[in-house]
Parts: sequence; structure tokens; C-alpha cells
Amino acid sequence: MKKLLLFLLISSPIFGQNLLTKAHAHNDYEHERPFYEAFSLGFGSIEVDVYAVNGQLLVAHDVKDLKATRTFQNLYLDPLVRVLESGKAGNFHQLLIDSKTSADSTMPLLVKAIEPYKDLLLKNKFRIVISGNRPVVSDYVKFPAWLTFDGRSNEEVPSFLASHVVLESEAFYKFGIWNGISPMTPTLRTKLKTYVDKVHASGRVVRLWATPESLMAYQSLLDLGVDYIGTDQLMALAEYLKVSR
Repeated sequence: MKKLLLFLLISSPIFGQNLLTKAHAHNDYEHERPFYEAFSLGFGSIEVDVYAVNGQLLVAHDVKDLKATRTFQNLYLDPLVRVLESGKAGNFHQLLIDSKTSADSTMPLLVKAIEPYKDLLLKNKFRIVISGNRPVVSDYVKFPAWLTFDGRSNEEVPSFLASHVVLESEAFYKFGIWNGISPMTPTLRTKLKTYVDKVHASGRVVRLWATPESLMAYQSLLDLGVDYIGTDQLMALAEYLKVSR
């Protein structure tokens, strides 16, 4: 089975090289084939939730779902290293790690796990982004340059730390309520466009989370210039982006 997955990983064609870079697999570990499904569809970004438990990084959405066999190493880091070493990463350029436990307990384990592969990450210009429970902004300078952090609209980031915060994420519902089926109101569209433009002016890329899941929502986010379109419906988004222009 592992050989089959590796074959799919290395040989699967990557479609829609442009817009699929914007595809972000939310809660990726909840799919039948964590990592591999999103990668084979050509997603540019994958999100994983991690918990620091007894010196290990375990993957799950809730504490009750933690299992010793579902580690960050075997579900995400090992496959990532294989695709980077193969030179066939395709669209995949970002792993967003949502820390569910405190930064004090999680960050040392993440640095220790990823550091052996730092040269591979840098060579491939691959981005590791830490989200969730992050250190305070002033402490970002203490971490290696091959790690970046997920910014927020209410955080001030000094210019000398700008390279540590390339991505900024915000909840969609902070701007208003929309079901993704009826047309978006002009007021909501203006609020979102103003925010996206502000993030871009700061030199960052933007991700909105808790967005509606619909074709209209995907297109609206593209039209607004949102850089990462998050989804739990991997195939639906991939198919849409492959035919969108």
C-alpha cells in the first residue's frame, strides 16, 4: 500500500498549475488519505492540526481523536520530504501547521522535527507556516528563518520581522454573514476587498477561513484577490479551479 501511495505521489499529473496553487486543504487529516489526496489533486497548500503529547506531535482536530499512530512525522513530514527530494512537488508549496497546544510545548518539537530538512525546504522555497497557538510576535526573531508565522489583522508586526509573517489569516465571519448561495452584498464585498488590499499592501498573502463552500463562494473569493481558498471538499474546489480563468 505504501509503495502504491508513493507511486501516486510521485507520478500523479498536476493540473491547473496557476489557480490550483490557491487551493488550501482545510483539516486535511480528516480525509481518507491525509496529504496524498490533496497533493494528487494539485493543491498548493495543506493544513494540519497538531498537539504536543508526551514529547510527540500528534495529528487530530480534537483531543478525543488523538492516536499514537497518527503522528505529524508519518502523516505529513515524511511525505513532504519525499516529494521535495523527488523534485515533483508541483503546486504544493505551503504546509500550514495549526498548533492546538501551547507554543511553549509545541514549537520546540516542531523545530526539532523539521530542522533536519531545512536545507531541502530552502532549496525548494517551500513555506512552513505556524498558526493557532503561536509565540508572541516579538519572539518570532528567536526562530529559524525557514519557519514563518500566520499573521492576524489585530497584530502589529515590526518591519524587521516582516519576513517571518508572509501569510495573514482571518475569519470570514468577522466581515459579515453570507451563505455563498445568494449574491454577496455590496457592503460585505467592500469590507472584504478593503481588507484583502490592505494585506497585500503590507507585502503579505491572505487566507480567509470559515468561508462558505459553494462554486459562487470560490469565484467570489478569487475575484476579491484572496490568495488561498480553503475547503473541506477537495475534489469540488480542484475541479472548479481547473476550469476557471
